[in-house]
Amino acid sequence: MKALAIKIDDQQLQAIRERMDEANQQAHFVIFQSVEKETGKVLRLITDIESFRTIQEQHAADSEMTVIQDIVPITDALARWAVAENMAAQQTDGDTVLADLEYYTNEVLKENHQAVNPPEDAASK
Repeated sequence: MKALAIKIDDQQLQAIRERMDEANQQAHFVIFQSVEKETGKVLRLITDIESFRTIQEQHAADSEMTVIQDIVPITDALARWAVAENMAAQQTDGDTVLADLEYYTNEVLKENHQAVNPPEDAASK
C-alpha cells in the first residue's frame, strides 16, 4: 500500500463512518463528473448532493456537471476520502494531503466501478 500522509486507526475510522452515516441521512454522497467546456477535461469527484447542486450552479458557465452515481455507500475508502478532503480544505500548501485526496478519490471511484481520474501531470499535457 502507498505511504500516505493521513494516519487513522480502525477505531477512528469506525467513528468517522458513523458520523458519515448520520450526515448521509441529511444529504447523501454522490459521484459527479465535471467536464470543462473550454478544454474538455474530465474530472470525477465526490461530495454530498447539496454541495453538488451549489458547485453545479457556481460553475455552470465553465463546466458541465452531472451526477454519475447517486448514493455512494459509506465504506472505509469513503471515510478515508472524507478525512483527506477535510485536511485538504484546512491546509494551504499540503501537497502530500492533496496527493492523499487524489488517491482516496480514485479508491472510491474504483470501489464504485467508475473510471478513475488520471494523474494531474498527465491531465495537463
